[in-house]
Amino acid sequence: MMYGLIKRQGTLEQVGNFLRSRDLPHSGNSWTQMVENRLKVAVAEKKLSDLDLLELLRQTEEHGSQHIFLYTLIPGRKIDKLFNGDFPKILSTAKFPALGTVSLVDMPEKPTIVEVRTDVVDGVKSVVFKIVEKRSTLDKVSDTTKNGQFIVTYNEVPYRAVNVMRIIEDGRAEIRLQSHSDSISYSGIASSIFTILDGVVNRLDWKDDKLDKFKEALLDEKRRKAIMSRFGLRHTQHTNTDGTRLTAAAGFPGASMYDDTDAVASVDRFLAKKGHAHCDKASVTVRKGAGLKRDVGLIVGGEANEFAITSKVSRAEYETILRTVIEFNV
Repeated sequence: MMYGLIKRQGTLEQVGNFLRSRDLPHSGNSWTQMVENRLKVAVAEKKLSDLDLLELLRQTEEHGSQHIFLYTLIPGRKIDKLFNGDFPKILSTAKFPALGTVSLVDMPEKPTIVEVRTDVVDGVKSVVFKIVEKRSTLDKVSDTTKNGQFIVTYNEVPYRAVNVMRIIEDGRAEIRLQSHSDSISYSGIASSIFTILDGVVNRLDWKDDKLDKFKEALLDEKRRKAIMSRFGLRHTQHTNTDGTRLTAAAGFPGASMYDDTDAVASVDRFLAKKGHAHCDKASVTVRKGAGLKRDVGLIVGGEANEFAITSKVSRAEYETILRTVIEFNV
């Protein structure tokens, strides 16, 4: 089952990077080759353990292709109970999985907490809650015309989706929601995570960590040199107090609006009067370097505390991206 979940949730690149980090043979042009000739052989030779495979599964399904919601602890609220000796008892009372145990659930009928574990983020303790749910997508089979009606037939194809909430002892938290194949609003799903974790996590302890300052920073003339060294700007949408909207976008794949001085000047003029206009949505790339070996796309929009990573990433890449976003959200 573990191999099947890794195959469905991950990419060949993720698995190859995982094996490379352990100095194991890592090439593979197909999932059959990667699973049969790489993973299973490494397990048979005792170069990988079941715990290693579990860590690989975590990396493949917990990072990237997600909508991320950021939160900060409300002043005066406490989360000490999550980081002291009472936590295992609290989990038991709430009928949550025991700390450190893992359930390999594929597609449960209702969202299910499959793991609660402790972790460390940049030297700070954290608690991770992992929730698995069954979703479905529609696969078109045929379309016909009968008696003046146009009939389209779809197969409903179920799939496993993984959502994560991480709470850090310093008072930060994030919810990561696996992206849907269709364009939807994710705010209701984020709220449902708090409902599922009720009894251990209290929504009233947390306020949205809005990304308004990050969006402002993307076109802040005073910070432009620093911003351009870390981000490429693909698309922006702005609205002013009169209701007028301005949309700008880079013209070619891989290009950045920062490279077009006329485009940037137009947006600068629209934003020149302080408080008159704001950024609704932006599409950016986090540039390779400083922990990233490639550019990674982000979309900042939707809810005020929401951004999306558009591709699968490793855990290290995810942490770098998150730190970078937070760094410029001041």
